[in-house]
Amino acid sequence: MTVVKALPVQDIYASSTLNLAASSSYNLGVYLDIDHLLYVISTDRHEPLFIRSYKNRDGLELSRFLEAAWQQDDMIRKRYAHVLVLIDADRWMIVPAEYVSEGQEMAYLQAYYDIRPSSVSSLPYVAQKDILKGSGATFLYLVPVSLKEYLSARSGSIEFHHASYRYTQLSRYLIENHLQHRPYAGMVWLFLGTFYYCLFGGDRLLFVNRFTAATAEDVLYYIQGLHNLLGISKEQVAISVSGYSGLKPYVATILYRFFGAGYKDLGKVYIAPSTLKEAGLGGEDVLALTFAGADTAG
Repeated sequence: MTVVKALPVQDIYASSTLNLAASSSYNLGVYLDIDHLLYVISTDRHEPLFIRSYKNRDGLELSRFLEAAWQQDDMIRKRYAHVLVLIDADRWMIVPAEYVSEGQEMAYLQAYYDIRPSSVSSLPYVAQKDILKGSGATFLYLVPVSLKEYLSARSGSIEFHHASYRYTQLSRYLIENHLQHRPYAGMVWLFLGTFYYCLFGGDRLLFVNRFTAATAEDVLYYIQGLHNLLGISKEQVAISVSGYSGLKPYVATILYRFFGAGYKDLGKVYIAPSTLKEAGLGGEDVLALTFAGADTAG
């Protein structure tokens, strides 16, 4: 075990109903990128009970960043019913499943990314594949070998995916169950100053990508630019927004004003307790870090 410096930590939300003695009945969801780690303890009804974040102040490599949080935090080390880790790795792509033969994931990714062998004569990355059931879409991405080894060594079963896969999976679930039935439907997933946009035409996945946004107007600019490129009018689109970002209320407002009746407020579906609202979050904002709409959740 490597000893690392303590990480900056922020407790975002703690429910009065949280009972850590019953952690084995809860779910744990972890979001990890090169700068941030955010985790959520939730019930099997997808209700957040505890939210905490860490910042990678010293620029640690991903596996060391995760290890530092794991060492520092006794709550994240408890045993949970399910554990989900979302890795927002920079090198990823979506391809039709039939294009990638089993065992050829790394060769496919190497055609697009510069992946060089490390000093121990093996690649420093491993190729991962997430297949979105019923869509024909495969999400390919690169994970540092050290990170996969660290996750594999943890006790219990840890399910991990690229963030884009989870956002797309949950988008399809929310569109099918909560958004208006229109020819097209999109979900915006915010995380601080970035966002993913997932667009479906009926039950067919049309587009997924990640963008940087400083304002709500930036979000609308990218979304509507895509719609214009595809010849989609705003009257044809059902849309909503979720995520952990100070931009969330401003994005919700601008989408409502622009798309009108096509906009769906998911906060009316996933009702937040007053204490969560006081933390500036809606019941839907950390939904991706629960098991809502996941295959394991049925």
